Amino acid sequence: MSSNEKKDTDTDTNDEGNNKQKNPTTTYGEITILHPPQSLPNGGRVTLIGSGPGDPDLLTVAAHKVLCDPSNLVIADRLVSAEILDLIEGECRVANKFPGCQHKAQKEIYRWVKEGLDAGKHVVRLKIGDPFVFGRGGEEVLEFRSYGVESTVIPVRFFTCLAFNHL
Repeated sequence: MSSNEKKDTDTDTNDEGNNKQKNPTTTYGEITILHPPQSLPNGGRVTLIGSGPGDPDLLTVAAHKVLCDPSNLVIADRLVSAEILDLIEGECRVANKFPGCQHKAQKEIYRWVKEGLDAGKHVVRLKIGDPFVFGRGGEEVLEFRSYGVESTVIPVRFFTCLAFNHL
């Protein structure tokens, strides 16, 4: 493999020759990045979902399934549509991000996520639109990694979102 190629691994071989799970790594040449596990030992995990333009019919099937699970803790942005919030069957907390207090609200979101993870819950971070376009998705993924867990990301249907905005 050349030094510019990327290699992903998530298994290792123990002394008996059996494969065992380990934290996934990504290697770029001589640099290896260790990723945290998808879930904590207590079962806590995080899923980051983009709600798209606000119409529940435009959510992905995966997003709809996660939002309708009554055992999940959903932490939503204030601007997520009422129609999408109505799909949530589990506990839902809505961040009150208003101009001038975004940083305080973001800290509150991180505290809620950490509390949920510590309790062994599946925490769903529901963001308006696409989580990585004007949505701090990358910043949140890095914060969740600091809690020892790698987020699962369920993106929006990007082209549907674009088409909807041009109607």
